[in-house]
Amino acid sequence: MRRTALALALGLPLALGACAVPSSDPPPPVPPLAGQGGQTPVRNAINGAAEAFGNAGVLLGKPADAAVAVSRLEWTTLLVGADRSFFNFSAGTAASLLAARYEVRRALGIQTDAPGTTVINGMEAAAAALARGDAAAATAALPPPVFAPDTLARLGTIGRLPQANLATRRAQRDIEFGRSDDDELR
Repeated sequence: MRRTALALALGLPLALGACAVPSSDPPPPVPPLAGQGGQTPVRNAINGAAEAFGNAGVLLGKPADAAVAVSRLEWTTLLVGADRSFFNFSAGTAASLLAARYEVRRALGIQTDAPGTTVINGMEAAAAALARGDAAAATAALPPPVFAPDTLARLGTIGRLPQANLATRRAQRDIEFGRSDDDELR
């Protein structure tokens, strides 16, 4: 049984890595809320996702912040997948981000095969509505079938997501220091 679990644990990133073929489409521009911060929008998105998923307690009870973190993760996943040169990103970062996106989507009740831009747009709209205090608009921004009826509630109770933490830290390291295929994130 332990060997089966280990094989599955090791096989998931490899299976997802097969999906990490660079996209033929360029990534969408950095979403407005995801790109906010004191650095460039790209660095803000990547660093913000890493900080949010690195400490799940930061997001607990803050669904608007969680929605922005999800938007940042989704966008970063699209960015790394479109980086055909992998100039900035290590070879394993794309597969790691895909696994993180899968983990987050499952935790929040988001269709695992939904287009990234659909998830980004929904999360950005929900976060903006929550910031205005408009819960009805936030709910409307996350329509079924892409989002579960309780996705908004799940955003407020988001827990520890270890793959999201690992993947966003890898992307953060890569954007800061360049690709490091020889080193593993510790």
